[in-house]
Amino acid sequence: MSTATTTSNRFDVLNPVIAAATGAVTFGLTMIAGDVFDLNTDSDTGPATSVWEIALYVGLVLAASLIAIWLGLRARAGSPRRLSSTALGLAIASAATFVAFWSGWPQVFGAVAVVLAVEHRRRVGSFSAATLTALILGAIAFIAAAVTCVLG
Repeated sequence: MSTATTTSNRFDVLNPVIAAATGAVTFGLTMIAGDVFDLNTDSDTGPATSVWEIALYVGLVLAASLIAIWLGLRARAGSPRRLSSTALGLAIASAATFVAFWSGWPQVFGAVAVVLAVEHRRRVGSFSAATLTALILGAIAFIAAAVTCVLG
């Protein structure tokens, strides 16, 4: 049995940078949609979101993006085993940070976990148990956090 191992340094849709940016943009759009369309559960008598709070959200998403990109690029430059373990770790982190959905971390980590799992499949030819788990868990956490951001 032969396993093909290649290093993928090209910039394509399975790049962690694009995945993290997709997660960050999804977070921003879902938070805005929930507020603009008055779908979230915030009361109308509550205080408006301040510039300080928006800056905090941006800082949190930027921190998540930097962490996910750094881990994702390291995994992508390594072996399929590293890809698999990083994808699973990010998927677990995405699910664990769901309790703080307002931070954007579940979307960013979930998006990068899914991309790394698919990159593993592209290199090896099939999903391992860990990458399939990462794919499913990352996608569920990503979607659930996005829905929760809209509905509050």
